[in-house]
Amino acid sequence: MDIIQKISALIAAQADLAGPLGFVIAFFGCLVGSSFVVPAAAIVTATGVLIGAGVVSWTFVLWAIGGAVLGMSMSYELGKRYGPRLLEMRMLQSRQQLVARVRGLFERYGIAAIMVGYHIGPARALVTSVAGIAGMPRLKFETASIVSAMVWIVDHALIGVIPGTLIDADSPWLLPVAFGAPVVVIVLTVMLLRKAF
Repeated sequence: MDIIQKISALIAAQADLAGPLGFVIAFFGCLVGSSFVVPAAAIVTATGVLIGAGVVSWTFVLWAIGGAVLGMSMSYELGKRYGPRLLEMRMLQSRQQLVARVRGLFERYGIAAIMVGYHIGPARALVTSVAGIAGMPRLKFETASIVSAMVWIVDHALIGVIPGTLIDADSPWLLPVAFGAPVVVIVLTVMLLRKAF
């Protein structure tokens, strides 16, 4: 959680660079491998608080969508190029149960799994790699990915924007709320996922 707080503080301090930072965060949050360590959804929610308070511009959302789409496209391409060998990478060795669930999700729901996968942090990039491994046509994949990226980023930003509109940009509560909003989202997501799985 400390990383969310540090990145939120960086984005608040460097508001002019929020867009490019959002691109990089969303890119690595959607790239197979790094997606396990980059809490992109939480950072987007925290930045939503900053957007609501008027500290950061809404262009952050556009940059983040672009980063998410590119990260997912690269994950798809890696799956297509390396096939099942990609699922043997070191970072996935300890996550074989997740790999099995994502494969099952993709086999059962196909294109809809990409849309759902965006909202399940650890599965986000993995489901697109599985789509590449399965040979999903690129146009079909990219269409689902672009639409899903827009929904995912806007959804998570709005979760933060709502409390952000209630806080002044110079309030001492701004960063604590920016940090607290994603924590609430993470707790609720974990509770929902435990019920679903």
